[in-house]
Amino acid sequence: MARGLLEKEEKEVGESQLHQAIANDDVDELHHLIVEEQKLLDRVSEDPFPNTPLHLDAAAGKTQVAMEVATLRPEFAWKLNPEGYSPMHLALQHEQYQTVRALMNFEPELIKVCGRGRITPLHYVAEKEGGDEMELLAEFLCACKSSIEDLTSQCETAVHIAVKNHNLIAFMVLFGWLKRVYLTEILNWKDQDGNTVMHIAVSGEPQKEIIMALLAYVDLDVENFQGKTARKILQDYEKRSGIEGSVIRKWRVETIKINVKTAMKIFRNIVKLLCCGGHVGGPPTPGLSLSKLLSKELTIFESFTLLFVVRDESARNIVFGVATLIATATYQAALSPPGEYWGDNSPNHPAKSTVVTANSSAIAVEKPHEAGNTVLTGPKLYWFMVLNSTVFMASLIAIWITAIPLLPRTLSAYILTALVGIAYFATLMIEFQKHDKVVGGSIGAIYLSFLLLVLVVTLVLSLTYHRYQIRLQKFAVGRRVGNFLKLKDRK
Repeated sequence: MARGLLEKEEKEVGESQLHQAIANDDVDELHHLIVEEQKLLDRVSEDPFPNTPLHLDAAAGKTQVAMEVATLRPEFAWKLNPEGYSPMHLALQHEQYQTVRALMNFEPELIKVCGRGRITPLHYVAEKEGGDEMELLAEFLCACKSSIEDLTSQCETAVHIAVKNHNLIAFMVLFGWLKRVYLTEILNWKDQDGNTVMHIAVSGEPQKEIIMALLAYVDLDVENFQGKTARKILQDYEKRSGIEGSVIRKWRVETIKINVKTAMKIFRNIVKLLCCGGHVGGPPTPGLSLSKLLSKELTIFESFTLLFVVRDESARNIVFGVATLIATATYQAALSPPGEYWGDNSPNHPAKSTVVTANSSAIAVEKPHEAGNTVLTGPKLYWFMVLNSTVFMASLIAIWITAIPLLPRTLSAYILTALVGIAYFATLMIEFQKHDKVVGGSIGAIYLSFLLLVLVVTLVLSLTYHRYQIRLQKFAVGRRVGNFLKLKDRK
């Protein structure tokens, strides 16, 4: 009996000392206690839903001890306490954001841990409106891309939660990120009532800014489980409010006007880029936060790069393989045109030269030619050249499309492909007979000029965008800028 009481008192003293080390954020004392009792951490966390030392550390914002405990017992970071919260949930609830970031860097997938109601840390910050929470929202998205796919117990995404809480800032961060990583199909996901984000945005008092942003990405005629579409909900709102005309039509007109202005701005910037050698308008000013960066409209650089992105690796391999085969076939066709080449030189006086066709006794008059000129001449030669060159150019552009998003790593392949194109058109123009050189040379010059224009424009914009990304990494407050733009999916 006395021995049992003594052991109980020793355990209570050990736990008290552990709590004191946590309160003092004292890593040395923590290890001293573990040396004295190696099963200390296990003993205080043996319940099915324990308040582990890591839960206590996270809630109190004791970052140093929290990371030491997480290193010693990584499984603690994933456990839920009796209230249904993980250490990261508790750190968020107590606004211990330094600890939250430390846990995120320790294991990014902790952002996906589902607590009470299957609420993840991403869902939690999507409901908040503070500047610190918006920064965490942006960092969460960039640190763990797949977290956007997590659903609550009501099948809601983080976007559903932001719109339901009329949190425009959080929505713009989420929306900007979804556009940049080509995941806008998530905007059409339905919750347990069959409502998309648009259904929620038009319910009650319509959220105009959110609706205008969604018009180009969400179908207004998708029905929820009550058989109502977003369009029908808006029409009912118009009737109740006595609004004349269609709200949707008016907003679409406004959206088109904005898009036209944006397109004109992009065109002007492209011209400036080319005229100024890629130095036009800087990216964000120093100190721009990651959340504000994601909330902004896509820049000319992002629009250009994302326009050419083929994200699926197998699809890129197929495009690259097929385009390479076509380029090879068309290049070979240019080297071996129909009728092949003349093997000798003809005199300059056509009347003194004749050629007999293989299948006829008819005699035809030769035109002057040199060895190496194509036998095919006139309109047939021009049509062959136009059609073959068009297919060849299309295949080169398809190869470039797969290479552009990976610049500057694929710069050597990009330039080598361009050199093949230059050699192709130079070869064609050398093969022409003298009387075809004016027309054929003009056609070749047009294609060659287009080839060089595409090469220069693409290189200037892509390399400028690469510098833009570097500057973003330098200026932005968030530590994970740029990761979300990588082609390969991150965990």
